[in-house]
Amino acid sequence: MRRQLSLTLASFFYIGFLPVAPGTCASLAASLIFALICYFSSWIRPELHLSAIGLISIVGVLSAEDVSRDSGIEDPSIVVIDEVAGQLVAYLFLPATVLNLVFGFVAFRAFDIWKPFPIRRLEALRGGVGIMADDLLAGVYANLALQVISRLL
Repeated sequence: MRRQLSLTLASFFYIGFLPVAPGTCASLAASLIFALICYFSSWIRPELHLSAIGLISIVGVLSAEDVSRDSGIEDPSIVVIDEVAGQLVAYLFLPATVLNLVFGFVAFRAFDIWKPFPIRRLEALRGGVGIMADDLLAGVYANLALQVISRLL
């Protein structure tokens, strides 16, 4: 039961099993869910947004650790909950406008793929922490870029 739950959560409800670009698909899913929640509700306040990121990050560390250990692979490609957490960090403290959603998605994916210093170093951390940490920092970089862009526009 625990193994199945970890696999479901770490793969973000099986998006991680998609044959093409599962990380990008998970980031897109997180963006769409975030946009829908913002559109239909007013509950996205900074403290709740931070709480959601924290909860997803904790669940991500635990579930990614389980899947990594069970598969024998340090960072399995089916684990995409890290992209979900990082993508949500990219939108933190920003209004959910179409422009922010698009720029946030593109910026997060760019930083996640490019991995500028010190993001790549975080991949060296072991287990679930290493799997999650680099994407969370890529989300911070994307958020900082969006903060600058939103102030300039």
